[in-house]
Amino acid sequence: MKQKIYSFIGMCILFAIFLFPTGVFAEKMVVIDPGHGGQFTGTCGYTKESGKDLCERDVNLSVGLKLREALKSSGIKVFMTRETDVGFASNSSDDLKARTNLSNGFVKGNNDNSIFISVHHNASPTSPYVKGYETYYYDFNNLDPMYPYDPLQVKYLNDSKRFAETIHPTVRNALGLIDRKIHNDQSFYVIRNAQMPSVLVELGYMTNREEESRIKTADYQQKAAQALANSIISYFKVFEVYQNETKKATFKTKNEAVNFAQTLNGSVRVFDKDAQQDVWENSNFEVYHKSMGILKSFANEQEAIAFAAGYANTRVIEKANGETIWANFFSQKYDVQDQAGNSTTFFDLNKAISFAQTKQVSRVVRADSNDIIWTSFPNEQITRVIQTNRLNGATRYSTSVSISKMLHPNGFAENTEKTAILTTGVEPADALSAGPLSAIYGQAPILLNNSSSLLPEIKDELKRLGAAKVIIIGGPVAISPNVENAIHSLGIQTERISGQTRVETNLRIVEKLDSVEGVFVASARSFPDALASAPIAAANNWAIVLTEQNNISAEALNYLKGKKTVILGGSNVVSDSIQKQIVQQNGTENVVRLAGADRYETLASLLWHFKDQMKSDTINIATGANFPDALTAASLSIQNKAPLILLGNGLYKNIESFLFQYTEENLIKQVNVIGGPVAVPDSLESMIVNKAK
Repeated sequence: MKQKIYSFIGMCILFAIFLFPTGVFAEKMVVIDPGHGGQFTGTCGYTKESGKDLCERDVNLSVGLKLREALKSSGIKVFMTRETDVGFASNSSDDLKARTNLSNGFVKGNNDNSIFISVHHNASPTSPYVKGYETYYYDFNNLDPMYPYDPLQVKYLNDSKRFAETIHPTVRNALGLIDRKIHNDQSFYVIRNAQMPSVLVELGYMTNREEESRIKTADYQQKAAQALANSIISYFKVFEVYQNETKKATFKTKNEAVNFAQTLNGSVRVFDKDAQQDVWENSNFEVYHKSMGILKSFANEQEAIAFAAGYANTRVIEKANGETIWANFFSQKYDVQDQAGNSTTFFDLNKAISFAQTKQVSRVVRADSNDIIWTSFPNEQITRVIQTNRLNGATRYSTSVSISKMLHPNGFAENTEKTAILTTGVEPADALSAGPLSAIYGQAPILLNNSSSLLPEIKDELKRLGAAKVIIIGGPVAISPNVENAIHSLGIQTERISGQTRVETNLRIVEKLDSVEGVFVASARSFPDALASAPIAAANNWAIVLTEQNNISAEALNYLKGKKTVILGGSNVVSDSIQKQIVQQNGTENVVRLAGADRYETLASLLWHFKDQMKSDTINIATGANFPDALTAASLSIQNKAPLILLGNGLYKNIESFLFQYTEENLIKQVNVIGGPVAVPDSLESMIVNKAK
């Protein structure tokens, strides 16, 4: 297990470094370098009278700090080479190397979306009358062999030039200084070795009495900082055109960029540098990894397939219709047969049907079973039919009743536990914890109720079931004594499982579970990541332990000891420190974190991880937007081990990838839809059924 975890991480890093296009992980960054520092004072001005006088190192730092403050709400991540009066080495040469290495380290891996600005104030060794503002950028065409440059700086010549041209007029006008122009004929170490677009600014002459008197003031420094901040923000407000991942041009407006992009061949995209996202592309085909999502886009089919073929667990999707045209982790299970005996296979059912409809007479069959899915042959019947059941009611409470009726259509059998579980329909924590309880009480239905009174539909269902006992989850705030008394009046026994907090209630629940196969660790405050774990836990004898983000109780840790553990969600819901505690106790080989960018990506990770434990001819689907429908469905999976598929506005690609492989390995006969058409629209139901055929 340990080796598998590290292999997966390594694969993620490989894809992140080599496969994802520019901008996928991009973030706007700026490195502010207040020049000099420590023993390297820079010029101390024409009016210096003592060693305590203000020097260039001091005003450079003051402007740099004010610049950072001015960028605080800009959405640009700011780094500073120094925040105090310090140097980096004992000699000037090593000092420059050290601050440049530090700067390059800040932006490593995100160089294209980062910029470097070195803040200085000037001096004239020959005349106190020289004054004004200058901007410098490095142009390797003016190479001095004595001063070699970093090879990566060459890539950014045009960007450095644009940065300088953006800064120069803005700062000069804000400070009211004489224009001493933009220069590209100097080989200053920091700008020729910065691995990003870079400029060096000289904000006036400290050897000029009038300018120095202004430079020392907070007002001047603030104006300089604000002008630099405005320029940095403006620098990012452009649109870049990439052809085959090589930047071809930069434009001020999206329309200009798109118009130019449309003249190019190959794979072309327009990147909004300010928003840090692509806003236009001509790619017609996308390569997806089954669990890591999109890898790359292509203009033509052959290039996309050739790229995808170089990696395991990939498929190619035609963007125009979302249909899969090639894959290497599931087969072409749809066979189009015409009356001449010709046969053509497809990965995607919609693609197969579209092709079949171009034939005068044809049929689409499932290759592994020969079931007919679609046909235009006269008098031929469709044999591949999936039963669909919509389990819903007017409210979340009546939906839980619908699920109960499906589980026990004739009420509880005489030789069963005759136990139902009752939990609040307001908070997800108790219902999430209750899922595994259903299994030990003979597939007990999980019914939802409000806190104050026994709902009529719940009362009727308990009577229909012939319940002998109700397990109440939660304290009197969650389910009041009034509800419990109403159940007693029906001649039904009750048992309440509760604690002072949701976490304590959860621990009292897991105490009821017999020797479990493993434990899910989920957030006690944020339900989405853990939604789909309840059916898996219920069907596979796993427990669910809830925890706060940064603190797990000693009792919970003790319960986890020696058990396989799966942490659900990222460190923003269950912290790395908690993971570390569990790993120290259980060993790396027994602990896995399953997480994604959102609840649906986390679900995909969960489904892939437990795919081989979910062998079923049934699929359950529910909305991922709210918890009640999904959590009350946990008991449906106990007998048939059916996976629960959560839907948003559509079907996420990683979940779709799972369905392609899962429905090839398992011949689906039934789809249960949990919730009404508002929660799960008919169109999404049809989509899932088609994927399952």
